[in-house]
Amino acid sequence: MVTYVGIDIEQFVRDPYGSGIQRVLQYLAREWPRGDVQSDFVVPVGEQYGLLSSQQAADLIGLAFLPREPDVDLRYVVADAISALNPVRVKAGDLLAIYDAWLLPEVSYLPSVLQRFELFAKCVPTAMIGYDTLPMSEPANYRFKPGAAAWVSEYFRHLASADSVVCISDYARDSILRRLRRDPALPISVAHPGGDHIDVRAPMSPDRPVFARLGTLEARKRPVEILAAFREAVAAGGLAADLLFIGNASASDEGINRAIRTAVDDGVPVRWVQGASDAEVDDLVHGSSAFLSIGTEGYGIPVLEAIRLGTPVLFDGVQPAGDLMAGHGARRVPAMTHGDLVEAFVRYGDPAEIDELASEVDVDAVPTWASFAASVARAVASS
Repeated sequence: MVTYVGIDIEQFVRDPYGSGIQRVLQYLAREWPRGDVQSDFVVPVGEQYGLLSSQQAADLIGLAFLPREPDVDLRYVVADAISALNPVRVKAGDLLAIYDAWLLPEVSYLPSVLQRFELFAKCVPTAMIGYDTLPMSEPANYRFKPGAAAWVSEYFRHLASADSVVCISDYARDSILRRLRRDPALPISVAHPGGDHIDVRAPMSPDRPVFARLGTLEARKRPVEILAAFREAVAAGGLAADLLFIGNASASDEGINRAIRTAVDDGVPVRWVQGASDAEVDDLVHGSSAFLSIGTEGYGIPVLEAIRLGTPVLFDGVQPAGDLMAGHGARRVPAMTHGDLVEAFVRYGDPAEIDELASEVDVDAVPTWASFAASVARAVASS
Protein backbone atom coordinates (compact mmCIF):
# COMPACT_ATOMS: atom_id res chain seq x y z
CA MET A 1 0.00 0.00 0.00
CA VAL A 2 1.39 3.39 -1.00
CA THR A 3 1.45 6.23 1.54
CA TYR A 4 1.33 9.75 0.11
CA VAL A 5 3.12 12.29 2.27
CA GLY A 6 2.91 16.06 2.05
CA ILE A 7 6.12 17.73 3.23
CA ASP A 8 5.66 21.37 4.21
CA ILE A 9 8.61 23.62 3.25
CA GLU A 10 6.93 27.01 3.49
CA GLN A 11 9.41 27.99 6.21
CA PHE A 12 12.25 27.69 3.71
CA VAL A 13 10.39 29.73 1.09
CA ARG A 14 9.71 32.53 3.58
CA ASP A 15 13.19 32.55 5.13
CA PRO A 16 15.77 30.80 2.94
CA TYR A 17 19.36 30.69 4.11
CA GLY A 18 22.11 28.10 4.31
CA SER A 19 21.62 26.70 7.81
CA GLY A 20 22.26 23.22 9.15
CA ILE A 21 18.52 22.60 9.28
CA GLN A 22 18.14 23.55 5.65
CA ARG A 23 21.03 21.23 4.76
CA VAL A 24 18.97 18.46 6.33
CA LEU A 25 15.97 19.61 4.32
CA GLN A 26 17.98 19.69 1.08
CA TYR A 27 19.21 16.11 1.41
CA LEU A 28 15.97 14.79 2.83
CA ALA A 29 14.53 15.86 -0.52
CA ARG A 30 17.44 14.68 -2.64
CA GLU A 31 17.56 11.23 -1.03
CA TRP A 32 13.86 10.62 -0.39
CA PRO A 33 13.48 6.90 -1.15
CA ARG A 34 11.51 5.57 -4.05
CA GLY A 35 8.94 3.01 -3.05
CA ASP A 36 5.83 2.81 -0.92
CA VAL A 37 6.20 6.24 0.71
CA GLN A 38 5.74 8.85 -1.99
CA SER A 39 6.08 12.53 -1.31
CA ASP A 40 5.39 16.02 -2.57
CA PHE A 41 7.18 19.02 -1.17
CA VAL A 42 4.50 21.64 -0.67
CA VAL A 43 5.18 25.36 -1.19
CA PRO A 44 2.87 28.39 -1.13
CA VAL A 45 2.16 29.92 -4.53
CA GLY A 46 -0.06 32.96 -4.11
CA GLU A 47 -3.35 31.76 -2.65
CA GLN A 48 -2.63 28.18 -3.72
CA TYR A 49 0.02 25.54 -3.12
CA GLY A 50 2.59 24.14 -5.52
CA LEU A 51 3.55 20.46 -5.38
CA LEU A 52 7.23 19.86 -6.04
CA SER A 53 8.99 16.58 -6.70
CA SER A 54 11.86 15.55 -4.45
CA GLN A 55 14.44 16.61 -7.02
CA GLN A 56 12.75 19.95 -7.65
CA ALA A 57 12.66 20.63 -3.91
CA ALA A 58 16.32 19.66 -3.48
CA ASP A 59 17.36 22.01 -6.28
CA LEU A 60 15.23 24.80 -4.84
CA ILE A 61 16.71 24.46 -1.36
CA GLY A 62 20.18 24.22 -2.88
CA LEU A 63 19.86 27.85 -3.95
CA ALA A 64 20.60 28.84 -0.35
CA PHE A 65 24.06 27.32 -0.62
CA LEU A 66 25.12 28.99 -3.87
CA PRO A 67 27.28 32.14 -4.00
CA ARG A 68 25.40 35.41 -4.46
CA GLU A 69 25.88 39.13 -4.06
CA PRO A 70 25.36 40.44 -0.50
CA ASP A 71 22.45 42.68 -1.48
CA VAL A 72 20.46 39.90 -3.18
CA ASP A 73 17.28 38.96 -1.30
CA LEU A 74 17.12 35.19 -1.64
CA ARG A 75 13.39 35.14 -0.98
CA TYR A 76 12.79 36.67 -4.41
CA VAL A 77 15.26 34.28 -6.04
CA VAL A 78 13.37 31.34 -4.53
CA ALA A 79 9.99 32.77 -5.55
CA ASP A 80 11.20 33.21 -9.13
CA ALA A 81 12.55 29.66 -9.16
CA ILE A 82 9.20 28.27 -8.03
CA SER A 83 7.43 30.20 -10.78
CA ALA A 84 9.89 28.85 -13.35
CA LEU A 85 9.18 25.29 -12.20
CA ASN A 86 5.46 25.89 -12.86
CA PRO A 87 4.39 23.19 -10.38
CA VAL A 88 0.98 21.59 -10.18
CA ARG A 89 -1.13 23.92 -8.08
CA VAL A 90 -3.95 23.01 -5.73
CA LYS A 91 -6.21 24.88 -3.37
CA ALA A 92 -5.69 24.65 0.38
CA GLY A 93 -8.81 22.58 0.81
CA ASP A 94 -7.55 19.98 -1.66
CA LEU A 95 -4.41 19.16 0.32
CA LEU A 96 -6.30 17.06 2.83
CA ALA A 97 -7.77 14.98 0.04
CA ILE A 98 -4.35 14.24 -1.46
CA TYR A 99 -2.19 13.15 1.48
CA ASP A 100 -2.27 10.26 3.93
CA ALA A 101 0.28 11.91 6.24
CA TRP A 102 1.86 15.31 6.80
CA LEU A 103 5.49 16.08 7.68
CA LEU A 104 6.91 19.31 9.09
CA PRO A 105 10.67 18.93 8.50
CA GLU A 106 11.82 22.36 9.76
CA VAL A 107 11.62 24.50 12.85
CA SER A 108 8.92 27.07 12.14
CA TYR A 109 7.08 29.69 14.13
CA LEU A 110 5.02 30.86 11.15
CA PRO A 111 1.31 30.97 11.96
CA SER A 112 0.41 29.67 8.49
CA VAL A 113 2.67 26.62 8.88
CA LEU A 114 1.48 25.80 12.38
CA GLN A 115 -2.21 26.31 11.63
CA ARG A 116 -1.88 24.02 8.62
CA PHE A 117 -0.16 21.40 10.77
CA GLU A 118 -2.98 21.67 13.31
CA LEU A 119 -5.53 21.10 10.56
CA PHE A 120 -3.75 18.00 9.29
CA ALA A 121 -3.29 16.69 12.83
CA LYS A 122 -7.08 16.49 13.13
CA CYS A 123 -7.38 14.37 10.00
CA VAL A 124 -4.24 12.33 9.23
CA PRO A 125 -1.07 11.15 10.99
CA THR A 126 1.53 13.87 11.44
CA ALA A 127 5.28 13.75 11.85
CA MET A 128 8.07 16.22 12.64
CA ILE A 129 11.84 16.27 12.66
CA GLY A 130 13.19 17.21 16.08
CA TYR A 131 16.22 19.46 16.10
CA ASP A 132 18.80 21.03 18.22
CA THR A 133 18.48 22.60 21.63
CA LEU A 134 15.40 24.09 23.25
CA PRO A 135 14.75 27.50 24.87
CA MET A 136 14.67 25.83 28.26
CA SER A 137 18.18 24.44 27.90
CA GLU A 138 19.86 27.18 25.82
CA PRO A 139 17.94 30.43 26.48
CA ALA A 140 20.76 32.62 25.09
CA ASN A 141 20.16 31.06 21.67
CA TYR A 142 16.53 32.20 21.55
CA ARG A 143 15.68 35.87 21.21
CA PHE A 144 12.16 36.01 19.87
CA LYS A 145 10.59 39.05 18.32
CA PRO A 146 7.75 40.69 20.26
CA GLY A 147 4.48 38.94 19.55
CA ALA A 148 6.09 35.64 18.55
CA ALA A 149 5.81 33.86 21.90
CA ALA A 150 2.41 32.33 21.24
CA TRP A 151 3.56 30.75 17.97
CA VAL A 152 6.82 29.57 19.49
CA SER A 153 4.76 27.84 22.16
CA GLU A 154 2.54 26.35 19.47
CA TYR A 155 5.51 24.89 17.60
CA PHE A 156 6.83 23.17 20.71
CA ARG A 157 3.34 21.94 21.60
CA HIS A 158 3.18 20.19 18.24
CA LEU A 159 6.64 18.73 18.79
CA ALA A 160 5.38 17.24 22.04
CA SER A 161 2.19 15.82 20.55
CA ALA A 162 2.85 14.90 16.89
CA ASP A 163 2.11 11.28 16.02
CA SER A 164 5.77 10.65 15.26
CA VAL A 165 9.00 12.59 15.77
CA VAL A 166 12.34 11.75 14.19
CA CYS A 167 15.23 13.36 16.10
CA ILE A 168 18.62 14.16 14.65
CA SER A 169 20.43 12.90 17.76
CA ASP A 170 19.95 11.17 21.09
CA TYR A 171 20.50 14.57 22.69
CA ALA A 172 17.61 16.09 20.75
CA ARG A 173 15.38 13.14 21.60
CA ASP A 174 16.22 13.27 25.30
CA SER A 175 15.63 17.04 25.37
CA ILE A 176 12.19 16.65 23.81
CA LEU A 177 11.21 13.90 26.22
CA ARG A 178 12.56 15.63 29.31
CA ARG A 179 11.99 19.33 28.60
CA LEU A 180 8.83 19.17 26.50
CA ARG A 181 7.49 16.18 28.42
CA ARG A 182 6.51 14.35 25.26
CA ASP A 183 4.68 11.14 26.15
CA PRO A 184 7.36 8.42 25.83
CA ALA A 185 4.66 6.05 24.58
CA LEU A 186 4.39 8.14 21.40
CA PRO A 187 6.79 7.15 18.60
CA ILE A 188 10.09 9.04 18.79
CA SER A 189 13.20 7.81 17.02
CA VAL A 190 16.71 8.96 16.10
CA ALA A 191 18.15 9.18 12.59
CA HIS A 192 21.61 10.64 12.08
CA PRO A 193 21.93 13.18 9.24
CA GLY A 194 24.58 12.36 6.68
CA GLY A 195 27.84 13.83 5.51
CA ASP A 196 28.22 12.18 2.12
CA HIS A 197 27.19 15.35 0.28
CA ILE A 198 30.88 16.20 0.58
CA ASP A 199 33.34 14.60 -1.85
CA VAL A 200 36.18 12.83 -0.08
CA ARG A 201 39.56 14.57 -0.12
CA ALA A 202 42.99 13.56 1.12
CA PRO A 203 44.26 15.35 4.26
CA MET A 204 46.46 18.41 3.82
CA SER A 205 49.31 19.66 6.01
CA PRO A 206 49.42 23.48 5.85
CA ASP A 207 52.81 25.07 6.43
CA ARG A 208 51.31 27.04 9.31
CA PRO A 209 48.65 25.40 11.54
CA VAL A 210 45.10 26.62 10.91
CA PHE A 211 42.22 26.01 13.30
CA ALA A 212 38.83 26.34 11.58
CA ARG A 213 35.43 26.91 13.10
CA LEU A 214 32.37 26.70 10.83
CA GLY A 215 28.77 27.66 11.45
CA THR A 216 26.47 30.21 12.93
CA LEU A 217 27.95 32.45 15.62
CA GLU A 218 25.82 31.52 18.61
CA ALA A 219 26.75 31.74 22.28
CA ARG A 220 26.17 28.03 22.84
CA LYS A 221 28.90 27.27 20.28
CA ARG A 222 31.39 29.35 22.31
CA PRO A 223 32.97 31.51 19.58
CA VAL A 224 34.01 34.21 22.06
CA GLU A 225 35.61 31.65 24.38
CA ILE A 226 37.44 30.07 21.44
CA LEU A 227 38.71 33.48 20.39
CA ALA A 228 39.83 34.49 23.91
CA ALA A 229 41.75 31.26 24.41
CA PHE A 230 43.39 31.56 21.00
CA ARG A 231 44.47 35.11 21.74
CA GLU A 232 46.13 34.01 24.98
CA ALA A 233 47.77 30.99 23.35
CA VAL A 234 49.29 33.32 20.76
CA ALA A 235 50.29 36.07 23.17
CA ALA A 236 51.47 34.02 26.14
CA GLY A 237 51.92 30.50 24.84
CA GLY A 238 53.91 31.27 21.74
CA LEU A 239 51.37 29.65 19.41
CA ALA A 240 52.20 30.30 15.76
CA ALA A 241 48.91 29.47 14.08
CA ASP A 242 45.81 30.99 12.49
CA LEU A 243 42.20 30.90 13.62
CA LEU A 244 39.56 30.84 10.89
CA PHE A 245 35.89 31.66 11.48
CA ILE A 246 33.62 30.61 8.61
CA GLY A 247 30.03 31.78 8.87
CA ASN A 248 27.73 34.75 8.86
CA ALA A 249 27.42 37.27 11.67
CA SER A 250 25.42 36.41 14.76
CA ALA A 251 21.81 37.54 14.56
CA SER A 252 21.28 37.13 18.29
CA ASP A 253 24.37 38.68 19.89
CA GLU A 254 26.24 41.62 18.36
CA GLY A 255 28.89 41.23 21.06
CA ILE A 256 30.10 38.05 19.35
CA ASN A 257 30.53 39.84 16.03
CA ARG A 258 32.27 42.76 17.72
CA ALA A 259 34.76 40.49 19.49
CA ILE A 260 35.84 38.86 16.23
CA ARG A 261 36.11 42.17 14.37
CA THR A 262 38.19 43.61 17.21
CA ALA A 263 40.61 40.69 17.09
CA VAL A 264 41.04 41.12 13.34
CA ASP A 265 41.61 44.88 13.79
CA ASP A 266 44.12 44.21 16.58
CA GLY A 267 46.26 42.14 14.24
CA VAL A 268 45.57 38.81 15.92
CA PRO A 269 46.04 36.03 13.32
CA VAL A 270 42.27 35.62 12.90
CA ARG A 271 40.27 35.49 9.67
CA TRP A 272 36.50 35.76 9.35
CA VAL A 273 34.93 34.60 6.09
CA GLN A 274 31.25 35.39 5.56
CA GLY A 275 28.95 34.54 2.67
CA ALA A 276 31.10 31.70 1.34
CA SER A 277 29.62 29.24 -1.14
CA ASP A 278 29.63 25.50 -0.49
CA ALA A 279 32.72 25.09 -2.69
CA GLU A 280 34.54 27.89 -0.91
CA VAL A 281 33.68 26.44 2.50
CA ASP A 282 34.98 23.03 1.43
CA ASP A 283 38.28 24.55 0.26
CA LEU A 284 38.69 26.51 3.49
CA VAL A 285 38.01 23.51 5.74
CA HIS A 286 40.15 21.20 3.61
CA GLY A 287 43.01 23.67 3.82
CA SER A 288 42.86 23.75 7.63
CA SER A 289 44.88 21.66 10.06
CA ALA A 290 42.07 20.99 12.53
CA PHE A 291 38.36 21.67 12.81
CA LEU A 292 36.93 22.94 16.10
CA SER A 293 33.49 22.02 17.42
CA ILE A 294 33.19 23.30 20.99
CA GLY A 295 30.04 23.89 23.05
CA THR A 296 26.52 22.65 22.44
CA GLU A 297 25.38 21.20 19.12
CA GLY A 298 22.08 19.50 18.47
CA TYR A 299 24.04 17.32 16.06
CA GLY A 300 26.93 18.94 14.18
CA ILE A 301 26.91 18.24 10.43
CA PRO A 302 30.12 20.31 9.95
CA VAL A 303 31.98 17.65 11.94
CA LEU A 304 31.05 15.07 9.30
CA GLU A 305 31.89 17.50 6.50
CA ALA A 306 35.36 18.14 7.93
CA ILE A 307 36.13 14.43 8.20
CA ARG A 308 35.02 13.84 4.61
CA LEU A 309 37.44 16.61 3.65
CA GLY A 310 40.28 14.91 5.49
CA THR A 311 40.44 17.48 8.29
CA PRO A 312 40.51 16.04 11.82
CA VAL A 313 38.12 17.37 14.46
CA LEU A 314 38.72 18.53 18.02
CA PHE A 315 35.51 18.71 20.07
CA ASP A 316 34.12 19.11 23.55
CA GLY A 317 30.74 19.77 25.14
CA VAL A 318 27.45 18.39 23.82
CA GLN A 319 28.54 17.12 20.41
CA PRO A 320 26.49 14.20 19.03
CA ALA A 321 28.31 14.05 15.69
CA GLY A 322 31.66 14.37 17.44
CA ASP A 323 30.85 11.46 19.74
CA LEU A 324 29.60 9.46 16.76
CA MET A 325 32.90 9.99 14.94
CA ALA A 326 35.23 9.66 17.96
CA GLY A 327 38.14 7.47 16.95
CA HIS A 328 37.34 8.00 13.27
CA GLY A 329 38.94 11.41 12.88
CA ALA A 330 37.30 13.22 15.80
CA ARG A 331 38.79 13.53 19.28
CA ARG A 332 37.22 14.84 22.46
CA VAL A 333 39.66 17.14 24.24
CA PRO A 334 39.10 19.15 27.43
CA ALA A 335 38.05 22.56 26.12
CA MET A 336 35.12 23.84 28.16
CA THR A 337 37.24 26.02 30.44
CA HIS A 338 39.50 28.85 29.34
CA GLY A 339 42.63 27.14 30.63
CA ASP A 340 41.84 23.83 28.94
CA LEU A 341 41.10 25.53 25.65
CA VAL A 342 44.37 27.49 25.76
CA GLU A 343 46.21 24.24 26.44
CA ALA A 344 44.43 22.53 23.53
CA PHE A 345 45.51 25.27 21.13
CA VAL A 346 49.12 25.01 22.27
CA ARG A 347 49.17 21.21 22.10
CA TYR A 348 47.54 20.89 18.70
CA GLY A 349 49.52 23.76 17.30
CA ASP A 350 52.22 21.11 17.03
CA PRO A 351 51.93 19.59 13.51
CA ALA A 352 52.99 16.18 14.84
CA GLU A 353 49.91 16.05 17.10
CA ILE A 354 47.63 16.98 14.21
CA ASP A 355 49.26 14.43 11.89
CA GLU A 356 48.59 11.71 14.44
CA LEU A 357 44.93 12.67 14.67
CA ALA A 358 44.62 12.98 10.88
CA SER A 359 45.83 9.39 10.55
CA GLU A 360 42.60 8.29 12.28
CA VAL A 361 40.27 9.91 9.72
CA ASP A 362 37.81 7.27 8.49
CA VAL A 363 35.44 8.64 5.87
CA ASP A 364 33.56 5.32 5.64
CA ALA A 365 32.28 5.84 9.19
CA VAL A 366 30.35 8.98 8.19
CA PRO A 367 26.55 8.40 8.11
CA THR A 368 24.77 8.67 4.76
CA TRP A 369 21.86 10.85 3.74
CA ALA A 370 20.11 7.92 2.06
CA SER A 371 19.93 6.14 5.40
CA PHE A 372 18.63 9.28 7.11
CA ALA A 373 15.90 9.90 4.50
CA ALA A 374 14.83 6.25 4.58
CA SER A 375 14.49 6.40 8.37
CA VAL A 376 12.31 9.52 8.16
CA ALA A 377 10.14 7.94 5.45
CA ARG A 378 9.63 4.81 7.57
CA ALA A 379 8.69 6.87 10.62
CA VAL A 380 6.15 8.89 8.65
CA ALA A 381 4.60 5.79 7.10
CA SER A 382 4.23 4.08 10.47
CA SER A 383 2.90 7.12 12.34
